[in-house]
Amino acid sequence: MRRTPFAPSTFLALSALVLAAAALASPALASMTTPRTGGQQLPAVTGSSAEPAITVHGTGTVTLTPDMATVVLGADAQSSSAKTAQANASALMNAVIAAVKKHGIAPADMATVNVSLGAVYDYSNGSQKMTGYHASQSLQVKVRKLSDTGSLIDDAVSAGATQIQGVSLSVADQDAATAQARTLAVADAKQKAEALAKAAGVTLGAPIALTETSSPMPTAVPAYAAGAAKDMSLSIVPGSFDVTVDVDVSYAID
Repeated sequence: MRRTPFAPSTFLALSALVLAAAALASPALASMTTPRTGGQQLPAVTGSSAEPAITVHGTGTVTLTPDMATVVLGADAQSSSAKTAQANASALMNAVIAAVKKHGIAPADMATVNVSLGAVYDYSNGSQKMTGYHASQSLQVKVRKLSDTGSLIDDAVSAGATQIQGVSLSVADQDAATAQARTLAVADAKQKAEALAKAAGVTLGAPIALTETSSPMPTAVPAYAAGAAKDMSLSIVPGSFDVTVDVDVSYAID
């Protein structure tokens, strides 16, 4: 019997029918064969579901006693000449630095943090008249022997310091305390998550997300009047401060 060969057009038509049938049976193939409209591929519709989880907040706190003080000492001078005012302020600050060095303060623990020079005006009688210049310098000192802080300030004032602009207390090595607080925060979060899982009748899985925020702050000591310090010794009470770490942890539910 003689067979009649398929025409090319008939073969193309059959191929199109086969592809259409396969596309109906396979969504993935359907997305590959979706026709373009206006030069853009039509998106395939897919579904997704979030992994169930328990999210909790944990806090860890470690209380520390400060062992270091940071002191900012100021020296200022006033004169009718800008050059003289600046020179007098520098002379006072040099004397302050010499007094500070006698307490064994290393050069790396001293830094100039401010130098300023400005005009001084007399506003009496409803007018403005420049009467001279005011110069100021500030020195930041890290006192690593906390018990020496009071006597250092007394000596600095006796040497010419006219201002105690700030005293703050801290811990020289805070890393160990922060690590301990971090461990406590994660343990606190896990305990809360386990309690929630038990209450909900589910099994707690492994952590799937964790974020941390920590804000340890040094204890602040109010500035002490330099004039009074000339006549009496300044005492520093260290007190204590907390290093706190906060975490948010999400645990999978098995």
